[in-house]
Amino acid sequence: MSFNFKKKGNQNKDYNDRYIYSYKEKTSGGENASTKKSNKKNWLCSLGIIIFLIIGLVGGAMLYVYNKLDSINYKPVEDTAELTSDSDNSGLLQEKMVLNVALFGIDRRSEAETKSRSDSSLILSIDSRRKKIKLTSLMRDIWTDIPGYKPNRLNVAIAHGGEKLAIQTIQKTFGIKIDRYATVDFESFKEIVDIIGGIDLSLSAKEAKYINGDLIYYKSASPLLPIEDGTYHLDGDKTLSYARARKVQTPEGLHDDFARTFRQRRVLSTIMNKMKKCSLPQVLEVIEKAGPYINANFKKSEIMSLGKNSLEYLDYTFEDFRLPTNDNTKEANIQGMSVIVIPDMKKARYDLAKFIYEDSIQ
Repeated sequence: MSFNFKKKGNQNKDYNDRYIYSYKEKTSGGENASTKKSNKKNWLCSLGIIIFLIIGLVGGAMLYVYNKLDSINYKPVEDTAELTSDSDNSGLLQEKMVLNVALFGIDRRSEAETKSRSDSSLILSIDSRRKKIKLTSLMRDIWTDIPGYKPNRLNVAIAHGGEKLAIQTIQKTFGIKIDRYATVDFESFKEIVDIIGGIDLSLSAKEAKYINGDLIYYKSASPLLPIEDGTYHLDGDKTLSYARARKVQTPEGLHDDFARTFRQRRVLSTIMNKMKKCSLPQVLEVIEKAGPYINANFKKSEIMSLGKNSLEYLDYTFEDFRLPTNDNTKEANIQGMSVIVIPDMKKARYDLAKFIYEDSIQ
């Protein structure tokens, strides 16, 4: 299977008025199944997307916000377009009106922990041509080639070589150009949820019981939930426990890591919707308190430029996706590890490209 961009006039449109830089365009030629069980506590999905949503809500306080952005840890990597040299991956798909941001969530509890794996890897695509925000979950246990290392699970790349190697691995595996990244740990998530006053989610009795067990295990002061089906108001601790859950089947019938990635996307979309209603003081508090937990290669000037359009982004349609898809997933045991193998990588690449770039792909 080969594919590339259709030739469309609007692909050449300059969008410097909408984004922070312009590209030189390049071209290149469901949920189910069971994954392995792990005792390792898993973190929830990266919340870097909030950076893009909250800035635009500040209106006349942009200068104040600019100063608050000092709390975000700017951590550059080399131009990600140059990170892949393999002949099969040298032409990375990209489109001028689409910005792809890698979001990494790591289970790091202190700055001393520098080798944490990414328990969540997502691609956030801001598509200004189609007026959509798209979120792709990449299963953490995808078996893939990691440049410079032996093949391993996808989530190992960031532990070996930080964000640079994680981006390189995603690009090499899926052929999609990654433009920027944001990395956060679970403390920032709990902080953000509490600052915005928590979120409301419908839960099954089994999910409520799981959350209670997690709260007890971590000796949280958060009050326990009634063990029954219903809609509950969740604080940061409870929301984190919900988003971690992979051993409890969802009401939709999903289990293991498929359930976990589903819950992550659900939490993130709920937070996005609530952020639309936040007051200015809440927005500024989120930026100031969550900033120290966030590493990103967005400069302050770039975030401010994105902020000029973020009110428009809040009205975009939200869509989510997951790789691998149900029809392209195989469980395997490799070197004593339970992993997810993608039987048809060309199809996986096409599926991702079609989701992100839609009618531009043929």
